[in-house]
Amino acid sequence: MPQVSILIPVYNTAALLPRCLKSVVEQTLRDIEIICVDDGSTDTSLAVLNEWAATDARIKVITQANGRQGKARNEAMKIAQGEYIGMVDSDDYIPTDYFERLYRAAQDASADIAMCGIYKEKPVGGRMVISYTDTIIAEQADEKLRLCNCPPDFHPVNKLYRREFLDKIGLRFAEGVQYEDVMFVLRALCESGRLVTVPGLHYRYVLNNASTVKACQTVEKQRQKYQAHRAMVEYATQHNIAIPNKYRNITVYHYSVMGICLYKIKECGNKRILRLFDLLPVWRWRNDE
Repeated sequence: MPQVSILIPVYNTAALLPRCLKSVVEQTLRDIEIICVDDGSTDTSLAVLNEWAATDARIKVITQANGRQGKARNEAMKIAQGEYIGMVDSDDYIPTDYFERLYRAAQDASADIAMCGIYKEKPVGGRMVISYTDTIIAEQADEKLRLCNCPPDFHPVNKLYRREFLDKIGLRFAEGVQYEDVMFVLRALCESGRLVTVPGLHYRYVLNNASTVKACQTVEKQRQKYQAHRAMVEYATQHNIAIPNKYRNITVYHYSVMGICLYKIKECGNKRILRLFDLLPVWRWRNDE
């Protein structure tokens, strides 16, 4: 059994994929398996994966018709054998001691989840969005959510998960949709045992304008985001988990022109409100009317 299974979903990232793979195969933690899932790429991503797999026996390559990131990760989890499971997106990269430090921290704390910070890298510059200066162990759901800045930051990639825990509760990603990470991370944090933070370690999240998450907001994407956030609020309510009131106000739909919001529909419980320019309330109604 490898110590860590690393899941890498891949879709049309041939230009950035070698940097990602290089950062993974050069990990100081050597007892790993690397499961790459090509999600129906139309560029040369699959060829890049096969080239790297030919030089490193730890790399396994799976192919599937385009089913989005959730399905790709689920397919990888079906064959993962590691004691822990980690995830890296194919346009991102990690420090060489990344998985060794997460794994050692999880082992030392007997934790279901070990977590580090995130640095969001832009074409010019970047910013730290989550960072830790101390090792903190948390067992209560509210504290784990606070440490992870959830909501709004439901990042699955800066965490290491004990595979036995994920299998025990049957936790997998929603398939065929975006924002599949919201409920996965929420349930992982709330239903796990211990969580431990790893100070001074950061996942390198690359803001790639070509990615599906950062593409323009279509009506369908807005619908999927609304459904994911509504499910988050319902789960928190059912399990008596405190989340700030501003995150209980869910955006149902917004219409913008040249980056200016003309109107937005918000929902809180069974009430909805339409606001012009996201400021002026002009219409209120019950969701069940």
